[in-house]
Amino acid sequence: MEGFKTHRHASNPKEKELHDKFVAEFVESRHGGGIALEQISMPMDGRGNPAEYLTDREKQIMISTIQWLGSPVGQGFLEKCGFEIKK
Repeated sequence: MEGFKTHRHASNPKEKELHDKFVAEFVESRHGGGIALEQISMPMDGRGNPAEYLTDREKQIMISTIQWLGSPVGQGFLEKCGFEIKK
């Protein structure tokens, strides 16, 4: 699975890095011990399981949002929030 704007990866390696690392850790490895996207974004049922599950489109929105953090605008937003961006 991937986000909606992977065409931007060629011109912005930081977007690709954030996209690919997020997918590897939170999407592809969810059955191998990674944290499922539902555990990040949905209410839990009291037993540690998501009470609801995301659609593929909702997952793509999350992935695309993480990718956006690698864009110049996303990096500016992170800096405004106090993060120091290492070049």
